[in-house]
Amino acid sequence: MKVELVNFYPFEVSSKRPRILAYADVRLDGKILIRGIRLYEAKNGGLFIVMPEFSPESRRAIVEIEDRELLEKIRRVVVDRYRESLS
Repeated sequence: MKVELVNFYPFEVSSKRPRILAYADVRLDGKILIRGIRLYEAKNGGLFIVMPEFSPESRRAIVEIEDRELLEKIRRVVVDRYRESLS
């Protein structure tokens, strides 16, 4: 499955950890667009992504990636773009 980064919006809003670093929109195989993936920095310094959610009250995910390999591909595309933006 091809993972393409469509839009990337880096920023920092907090010095507390985990802190949000960026939002990203990703297209899968040119057919599925996922908007609002969030990139966070963990307490240990690692980077992780969170899929968009339905609402703050229910915290129910709109998108759930059940294939670990696909989730890692999406994470890699977003993290690589973030690191490029630092350069």
